[in-house]
Amino acid sequence: MCIKKIEIIILISIVNMCSICIKLIPDFGMEHSELICPVRNSQYCSYCAKIGHLTQMCPAKPTHREPTFLEQLLPPSDLKKYNITSKTQLRYIYEEPQQLLEIKDNDKVIMAYLLARSIKVQKGNTKRHTLEEYAKINNKRLVYIL
Repeated sequence: MCIKKIEIIILISIVNMCSICIKLIPDFGMEHSELICPVRNSQYCSYCAKIGHLTQMCPAKPTHREPTFLEQLLPPSDLKKYNITSKTQLRYIYEEPQQLLEIKDNDKVIMAYLLARSIKVQKGNTKRHTLEEYAKINNKRLVYIL
């Protein structure tokens, strides 16, 4: 008799639970809707910075995985604790790191390097000055080796 009553109580509570809890934890036994679902409210999406779904199920998935808003870098507990609801856009500035160009401090070596790249030395410029301009244009750090 007791077992049947428990089964009936569980079946009644399943009927009044939200669709999320019925699938995940059918014996949870707490009547609630999807708006106040404890499981749904514990899910956080780092793409759109909203609570209610996981990142894998985000309807607004971006094409890349970098954060879009500053608030996505903060943990959800801090957002809730300090009542942060803003969405501050992040701006990315990409700069390629400079490549190192090491060359012997000798006019013959510098000229050979320039000729190998079909770079002509203009009248009034030295080979060294032409190489420095080439390095600046191509984002290279020039180091002369003795």
